[in-house]
Amino acid sequence: MKKSLLYKLLALLAALTLVVAACGNDDDDDGAAAPAPEATEAPMDDAEPMDDAEPMDDEEPMDDEEPMDDGEMATSRTWGAYTYEIDFEPSTRGVSDDTVRLGAMTQDALYGGFADGIEARLGRANRDGELPGGRSVELVHFVDDGSDPQTNFEGARSMVENHEVFGIMVTSAVSLPQTTDYLAENQVPFTGWGFMPGFCAPNDWGFGFNGCLSGFAFGVEGADPLVSVQNIWYDFFGNEDIVVGIFNSDDDAGRAGAALYENLWAGKLAFNDFVPTQTGGGITDATRFVNTVLEHEPDLVILSTDFAGAITLKATIAASGYEGPVADYLTYVPGLPGSSPDLGQALEGGYAVTQVPPLDDSEPAIQQLLADYEAVGAFPGFGSLVGYWSADLMIQMMAAAGEDLNTGSFYQAVNIDGFETTQQSGGLGPVKWPADHVIAPDCTGMVQVVDADYVVAHPFVCYGDPNR
Repeated sequence: MKKSLLYKLLALLAALTLVVAACGNDDDDDGAAAPAPEATEAPMDDAEPMDDAEPMDDEEPMDDEEPMDDGEMATSRTWGAYTYEIDFEPSTRGVSDDTVRLGAMTQDALYGGFADGIEARLGRANRDGELPGGRSVELVHFVDDGSDPQTNFEGARSMVENHEVFGIMVTSAVSLPQTTDYLAENQVPFTGWGFMPGFCAPNDWGFGFNGCLSGFAFGVEGADPLVSVQNIWYDFFGNEDIVVGIFNSDDDAGRAGAALYENLWAGKLAFNDFVPTQTGGGITDATRFVNTVLEHEPDLVILSTDFAGAITLKATIAASGYEGPVADYLTYVPGLPGSSPDLGQALEGGYAVTQVPPLDDSEPAIQQLLADYEAVGAFPGFGSLVGYWSADLMIQMMAAAGEDLNTGSFYQAVNIDGFETTQQSGGLGPVKWPADHVIAPDCTGMVQVVDADYVVAHPFVCYGDPNR
């Protein structure tokens, strides 16, 4: 993969505000992210098993096909511009009579705790016997790609060829096509946060827990643009007659983001300005940016910046007397405001938009999640929540494949027969395949920091077409 393509992908991701940067050491007052660690592979073989196209009416025949007779099983399915069929020899790689072997990979610098969330969810699957045939699930290998595309590729290849895993949970901004195409060619289902191209058609082995999130941005035929970025604010204000001010990072990603916002908020922008990134020296004097806010007095300020920029601007804009909401996409890190007084003070009163359900323990899904974490002694930080929901999806799809689990029965159950996840109240929105190789349920929520804790400012809502 050429560097220019890598930079283009990373810029687009930041523009869509889908890559969430975790903060560094809690004692680091400037909130900068810790340096990326050395890329490592941590074998776990000896560990004990854990104790958008137009939507199609479900009642209509599949696209371009005649209705089937009773008892006849489809061997292919067309959805929009894409056809799904089993044109490969099914494999039982990683599947025995007793266990299913899985791997995991992430950028630990951005998604710390990813494996903890996976283990929390796999633990429940084993305790409750969720897989047909009494099989348990093992996380046998974990890779931190160190934000390096080649390490990401080699990690995936090692998990398949050396550790013989059935599937992989992966969330990384460097899971580029060389990795995801390799996984597809080897019939390796992979789940994760669906913001990379491999989670979208024509790849039919990548499954985002929020569908093909960036399909429209990546030019996937039939994909729809995300509407949640706007709609959550229309809901918040109770109308669409709002004026928005936006600060973007002063880099290629920020410039791509500014162009996106020009289109998205056309006619409603008070300003669409740029601020220095941490790597570019950071914000040494926030006065100019605060004055921009006070001069234009928008209804809403959005910070499409890096983590350090969001922290600095939230604190200084709030101190200026501006009374509107100041929001970003990066600072929902459960436990952070209470663990660091300086960061907690900087975040106080500010908002964060999130694509995983907020930890509202009045909701059944969150009660279950917290119990799962407690069972393995883990904490639900942001990266671990991404891992948890990635594992939840993998478990549900493997269960749908039935007792005779192999790559063919998995593909048949999900891509051809059609599959939809089930969630308790307060969990993720349902994802459906094959539709969500192209589109997404487009779900989002919002939290606010109040008294050094996150409270739900807007419930987790799906704005996409439920009948897709």
